[in-house]
Amino acid sequence: MRASLTRYSSGSSDFLRILCEEAIQRTRRGYYDAEESWEPRSRASLVDSVLRCRGNAVISELKRASPSEGVLAQGLEARRAVIEMERGGAAGISVLTAPERFGGDLSDLEAARRHVALPLLMKDIVVSRRQIEAAARLGADAILLIYRAFERGYTELGLREAIAAAHDAGLEVLLEACNREELLECLGSDAEMIGVNARDLSTLVVDKRVHEEAVEGLNLGDRILVAESGIEGAEDVRRLRRVGYRAFLVGTAIMRSGSIESKVRELVEA
Repeated sequence: MRASLTRYSSGSSDFLRILCEEAIQRTRRGYYDAEESWEPRSRASLVDSVLRCRGNAVISELKRASPSEGVLAQGLEARRAVIEMERGGAAGISVLTAPERFGGDLSDLEAARRHVALPLLMKDIVVSRRQIEAAARLGADAILLIYRAFERGYTELGLREAIAAAHDAGLEVLLEACNREELLECLGSDAEMIGVNARDLSTLVVDKRVHEEAVEGLNLGDRILVAESGIEGAEDVRRLRRVGYRAFLVGTAIMRSGSIESKVRELVEA
């Protein structure tokens, strides 16, 4: 059963710390100890899928709720949603697995694994090795790590240790930054993909300018840069491509669109 979808109050303390504390409690309760029930297959590469994408490489997110906006897609069926994402041309699918505030469930990851061939990103508030092990066990191909959570000491393991654990488990890593300073630190890591989130995870405020400000004047080389948050339509995708982003992680706009397949296709073909 999913936990209640509590919205965040802007008067609270650092919201990222709250999310990490909740993740630690989930881990200790055994939430991530579920055994796999999917048929094993060779892992897919999200990196390769992004590079091969003929249109815009959209990573479409299965996200029932948002801490800042509440419920986005009441009663959403994971199987139907991921099939529509694949039909729309997504390069990969991000699956939120945190129940509190996001309405996620580990069963959503398993459902996606059963019904689509696209690479899957497990998106959670990763604080523990047990979550990384669960991602690999339940069929993910990549995992999201949040730089700020590790840098502020909110996690039970260090960043280098977490990236190494993910690689040992056969997972690619999307390492998320929320500003230019964090991006510069992330570029020195072994993560295959670097995300820039226009949402400040401490306050939940979205500022689209962060995407451009973070990369201004930087030589990104061959690194895959993923834009996160604040992407609403085709013009946002075109704007972000012009400044160097190679993939686009989109959740809220797709969940609220009324037609997942059509919205994903709009972004892919922008």
